[in-house]
Amino acid sequence: MIQDVVSRVPDSLGAYREGVAAGPGGPGATPLVALRDPAVFEATLAAFGAGLGVCPGAVDRRALVSYWSQFYLAPLATPVMTALVRLRRPLPLAFATTSLELDAAGRPARFLVPQEIEHEDRPAGLAGLVEDHLRPFVELCREQCGIAPRVIWGNAAVILDYVARQLGEPETLACPEVAACLGWCGGPPCARSPLAQALCGARRRTCCLRQRLPGVASCGPLCPVKESGACCGAGAA
Repeated sequence: MIQDVVSRVPDSLGAYREGVAAGPGGPGATPLVALRDPAVFEATLAAFGAGLGVCPGAVDRRALVSYWSQFYLAPLATPVMTALVRLRRPLPLAFATTSLELDAAGRPARFLVPQEIEHEDRPAGLAGLVEDHLRPFVELCREQCGIAPRVIWGNAAVILDYVARQLGEPETLACPEVAACLGWCGGPPCARSPLAQALCGARRRTCCLRQRLPGVASCGPLCPVKESGACCGAGAA
């Protein structure tokens, strides 16, 4: 299943073609549930901060966690959306059974699922990923730094929306549940989706706070406060 996905990822998303793999991974792979331990999360965030050249204790922790989440979501989104749009099948990425590998700079690089569950049935559609993986992840970030859930939902929505557009709007619209979860069309799935609620068209509704980090630019035209030049304080709980 996962290898079928790899071959269908468009070249424009090639950097994250192998963002999901089956198997135990290397010795540095961390079960996602272990990140609920403050010490494990702190070590993971410290590795990410070191790669950026910042100390987690010297910057807005909410901004650092939000920026880390963008790197976390990027390798997740490409395989997930490719599987849903081009194969009409979900990947087995339940938060409870997935592990994470970091790259040499401490950035999230690859998600690992146990070999034995690669072919198991999972909750259908993008809504399945929302409930099975993204809700626990959003809650993890809130617990670890007090960041408002809408900030992380906004990060997820922008990245998933971007991947869907790279896969092709006609192809994504041919998957009504996926399109509705992203807010591309109406109906009950759209009304219930935190991803749809986080977007206004292709633009996010809530500032991701990344410009609070030294040397990190804002997200440009996607930023909901770009014109005012002031951060909206969206990281408050």
